[in-house]
Amino acid sequence: MLQKKPFLSAIPVLTIAMAMTSVAYGSTLAKTVSAASPTAVTASATSVTAATASVTPSGVPTVVQSSCMACHGLQGVAADGGMFPNLAAQWKPYILRELDHFKAHTRADPQSSIMWGMVAPLTAAQMQQVAEYFSSQKPAAGHVYDPKLVAEGKKLYFGGLPKEHMPACMACHGTTLGGLPPYFPMLAGQKRTYVINQLTYFKSGQRVATHKDIMQYIATRLNQKQITALAAYIRSR
Repeated sequence: MLQKKPFLSAIPVLTIAMAMTSVAYGSTLAKTVSAASPTAVTASATSVTAATASVTPSGVPTVVQSSCMACHGLQGVAADGGMFPNLAAQWKPYILRELDHFKAHTRADPQSSIMWGMVAPLTAAQMQQVAEYFSSQKPAAGHVYDPKLVAEGKKLYFGGLPKEHMPACMACHGTTLGGLPPYFPMLAGQKRTYVINQLTYFKSGQRVATHKDIMQYIATRLNQKQITALAAYIRSR
């Protein structure tokens, strides 16, 4: 279980927020969050060879075509399997935050070392270009694999777990799962396996959120079945 932290004192407010609109709560919470300022680190060059923010004749950033698309798809929709997230239509500020965290190694979940190597040689201009490109792509379509599981996940997403003092997911990620930049990402259509992995990492402490331990607190209130249900609902949107 997590030790008591400053965020926990806000639980009564979060519980009330379950009965409020997600936009109002999310906006208030975002104003209290302090953005991390990761320190740049030196890393070995990897297969990413583009040194400038150049584009291909078709207008695709060179770095996307030479590197990013292998895992995230040319338009930001990852191949089925779920290890890698969809990036299409994700908020530009959020993509930039995560790239900064990978570059500084402040995001260190079990799969992060892949991104450490990929981001290490990128310039600030390239990271801006990648974030701009993926944020402008058409979002991934939702897919329902198990209607019953989707219904269970929807109940959790909108209702939270009052007895566990866990606020509804919509409080930060919105009623349409569109997120609230720059801290709370769009979730709609995200890969099931990716969502399950990340919630599991938050639950175990292997991934640490930079905004007041919100996700660690929430994930520790969920069991594996509830995590799977939430992932099914998110994928369905």
